[in-house]
Amino acid sequence: MNRLVFETEVTVDHRLRITLPDELPAGCKVKVTVEPAIEDDILQHYQPRTELGWKMLAARRAYLEGGGKLMDWDEISA
Repeated sequence: MNRLVFETEVTVDHRLRITLPDELPAGCKVKVTVEPAIEDDILQHYQPRTELGWKMLAARRAYLEGGGKLMDWDEISA
């Protein structure tokens, strides 16, 4: 397992209740990153399969969060 993504809500006591998949070996080290979930329609239609795909999706999110706007092909060509 290379990547595990899950979403949950922070409770009033700031605890998370998570059950990890059985294929994750007991005793293995994992890295957990907590960041606010962004509602992103693209994930309903596209799931990256490579690390590069995830990096490109993160760059797209950062661009949009920074005030960027999505462009159509005519705007890109211009």
